[in-house]
Amino acid sequence: MMQYNHIHQRFGKREILHDVSICLEPGQLLLLSGENGAGKSTLLRIMAGLLKPGAGEFMDKTGAKMISRNPKSLIKQVMYLHQTPYLFDASVEKNLHFALPKETLKKPQKIAQALEWVGLSHLMDESAKTLSGGERQRLALARALLRRPRYLLLDEPTAHLDAKTNAQIFRLLSELKSRTQSMLIASHEPAHLDQLIDVEYRLKQGSLNRVSR
Repeated sequence: MMQYNHIHQRFGKREILHDVSICLEPGQLLLLSGENGAGKSTLLRIMAGLLKPGAGEFMDKTGAKMISRNPKSLIKQVMYLHQTPYLFDASVEKNLHFALPKETLKKPQKIAQALEWVGLSHLMDESAKTLSGGERQRLALARALLRRPRYLLLDEPTAHLDAKTNAQIFRLLSELKSRTQSMLIASHEPAHLDQLIDVEYRLKQGSLNRVSR
């Protein structure tokens, strides 16, 4: 379990996050909803250790505090997937090679399994830069499968995708959840994820509140 307590963040005079607390648990999928510009991406970046908050603390399942001044302690455990995942200018297969340590045993086998899981085996030799939006998201999920983070944060993973691609992403997220993967998804159009969501939180005017479903 990962607990985030009393997170505050300001950009200039504007308060983006005010006393935000949230908990990630194994096998649970949380939805973070809110209008565009509400601060969802800012919160996810803080939770992933990519942005230092103005105030707040993080606690792992043992209750040991991880001071916010050292966000690197989060980076090893939490993986953040941007709406437009960053991909290297290399083949699809090479992008997955970079996700694994060089000393990993059975590396080709693991990569082949990950590509099969996301349905991209036929594109393994293609440049990752030529992939469609849905294919990029699936490749990012394959990378997450290989990295095996304890906590996975996804920022608008189904935005601007067609119904067929949304269904593919839904299937992959469902399989990850069945493996007890802890996930938080930020989305302002979450209807197609309803069947997967355990708890919904809404971010509005800097405050986070649980939503009855």
